Amino acid sequence: MQQLADEMEKHARSLPYAAAGIKALVLDDSVFDRRRIRRISHDTRLGIIMDEIASLDALEAMLDQDRFDVILIDYNLPGGDGIDALMKIRRHEVNGSCPTIMVTGDDKSDVAVKALKMGCADYIAKDQMTADRLRRSIIGAIERLNVAGQEPLARADVEEATASIMAKYTSTLQPKLARVIREMRSLRKSVRDPSGETAGELERIERQCIQIWATLLDPKAMGEAGDRRH
Repeated sequence: MQQLADEMEKHARSLPYAAAGIKALVLDDSVFDRRRIRRISHDTRLGIIMDEIASLDALEAMLDQDRFDVILIDYNLPGGDGIDALMKIRRHEVNGSCPTIMVTGDDKSDVAVKALKMGCADYIAKDQMTADRLRRSIIGAIERLNVAGQEPLARADVEEATASIMAKYTSTLQPKLARVIREMRSLRKSVRDPSGETAGELERIERQCIQIWATLLDPKAMGEAGDRRH
């Protein structure tokens, strides 16, 4: 699959503009962001034909008008969010299996994980969107659908993507967790009765911080350990 995706991307790079053929829909309430996405999509050289809508209310009618190859969904929408839009798409008779890419204004890991678990092929933060990033995301989304025979994103792919997102934030969270652990230990030493309830509560918080740290380092191993304990 990766080899085929690489070949598609290499072919796209070699052309001034690829022949039109990818039908895309962008759902975003910001005119500025829609224009920017359109401009970036033009630079991908994938020959993208793009339709635009600005609200959840317009989504159903647009889905009825055409069959799309990929749909880009802004997470922050008036009257709902990208997850609401994703649910509408999945219920649609014609476009229910269309590959979707969540576009977020903020690079939030919880939004990304939720989108992937709901069946999005990928997610992109708006400030990180480039022609190269968008091209790889679209090619990967369409190729994944073709290989899977229009099945939802495989569990292994979701777990891999989730682990990747967690790894991204581990370096940021580790120093904060380390500071909390040091403070908990210092407080425990200052408690007059080391066997009392306060000391025990501080120790419990310290252990939870250590567990979170370990989970960030190896989510799968911690999940398996949790299963064995229960």
